Formats: sequence, structure tokens, C-alpha cells
Amino acid sequence: MKKLSKKENGSLYCDLLEVNPLFGAMWQSFEPMVFDEEVESVELEICNNNFRIVANEAFWKKCKNKRKIFVVCHEMCHVIFGHWLINPDLDREWANIAQDIVVNEYLSKYFDEKVIEKDIANIKNVFKHKSDIVERRFDYVYYYNLLMKCRT
Repeated sequence: MKKLSKKENGSLYCDLLEVNPLFGAMWQSFEPMVFDEEVESVELEICNNNFRIVANEAFWKKCKNKRKIFVVCHEMCHVIFGHWLINPDLDREWANIAQDIVVNEYLSKYFDEKVIEKDIANIKNVFKHKSDIVERRFDYVYYYNLLMKCRT
């Protein structure tokens, strides 16, 4: 697998530090980011008993710098929030949506709305016209339960 260039790696590190020093520290502690054509966009994986971000190179090249930083922070938040320790009794698809809502709502504190694309999972997009009655919480079980109510 092709790795991210040293130049871009260093540049991303500096940008992540500006968002929050925790993201910069995590970037340095993760396995180096790699590219894989089989990945749809960007995902998190475990490699050598550590976390690694894997991106589709074509997707990555299309992203502007701020979008790249957002995407990396998004994946790191899944680690911070322990989302990789999902309860096997939960519906995986709905749990992933709920987890993405939690992450994206959290990151909205750091990123301009223009960077966060309109198609991502957040309260406004998932709950649409009912978004004003949905409480903002960072508990994915809460959002999971709300999502399950929306299915009916």
C-alpha cells in the first residue's frame, strides 16, 4: 500500500495541532496513513495493534485541505469515543449512523459549516424537519434509539 508523503504527513500534523493538540498527538501515535483503492473514502483500521487511517487515493486527491483535516479528525473521534468497541447486539448499520452523528456534531464546534458537507450524518440531515426537537447529546445510544424510532 502506498503511504502518505512525508510532506503531506507533516502538513496535516501541523493543521491537526491547530484544530486541537489532541488530534496532533493522535496523528503522531497512529500508524502512518496509507491508500487503498478498495476503500470507498476514508476509514479506520487496526494495524500492528494500533490505529491507522486508510483512504481511497482518488477520493483524497479530490478533497480540499480543510476537508482532509475534517475527515482525519472524524476518524480520530471514533477512537476517542470508543466507537470501535461496539456492542455486538446493536444493529451495526444504525449504530454506525448514530456514531457518525455524535462525531460530526462534536466536530461542528471546530469546523465551519462549509467544510462539513451537506450529505454527512448530523442531526439536521438525519432527523430533517424534526431536528429542532432532537436533543444534542454525545451519546450514540441516544441517537441509535432515535434512529430506530425513525425506521417505523
